[in-house]
Amino acid sequence: MTTTIARQPQGIPVGGQFAPVAHSEPSLSLDALMSRDQALDLSTLVPGQPRTIGRDVHGIGGIDTITLTDKGPLRQPAMPLFIEPSAAARMAPEKRLLEMRYTLPAEANIRELYEFDDWSYRRARQAAQSGLEEAAGLGPKPASHLPDTTAHVDEDGNISFTTYETFAPGEAIDPDDFDSWASEYSGYTDPGVRRRLATFIQDSYHS
Repeated sequence: MTTTIARQPQGIPVGGQFAPVAHSEPSLSLDALMSRDQALDLSTLVPGQPRTIGRDVHGIGGIDTITLTDKGPLRQPAMPLFIEPSAAARMAPEKRLLEMRYTLPAEANIRELYEFDDWSYRRARQAAQSGLEEAAGLGPKPASHLPDTTAHVDEDGNISFTTYETFAPGEAIDPDDFDSWASEYSGYTDPGVRRRLATFIQDSYHS
């Protein structure tokens, strides 16, 4: 009987130290490598691809992440038929719709504010949603060409807000505007704001 001797040790690739070895590539987030100015440059924002800006880049207290998404051209009101296309373009230059989603940090979690009813947890969370909307002043607004700002409380009590602005192709967000927009949603870690929000939630629950 002939015995075949394995000359290549088990587990060692053919070619020894010169054999190609598979390595897993590290997972990198390009957004994390951006500076603040680069993150606010909308000329590099790919339509439909969200850009998430973390606290280490945006530097705004009370906000965890800010996600920017180019939602495409803004629908403009129809122009009268007798206006030439070139004139219409001058009157209404192309604008694009920018979605901004503000996700608040764990310190702003409001689960403890609505866990007072173990028997009707869903109803209590609905009251939290309504209370948050009232606290943020998200009631009925005049007609606008922009979608309404929305608030969201997820199943774990985490808060996020979604709002919209317009921008022109090649434009960058002004840093002062960026800070001003975010300031509307950055106060939910403040104890006084949380007490006020708890009152809104209780009122909504008992209404």
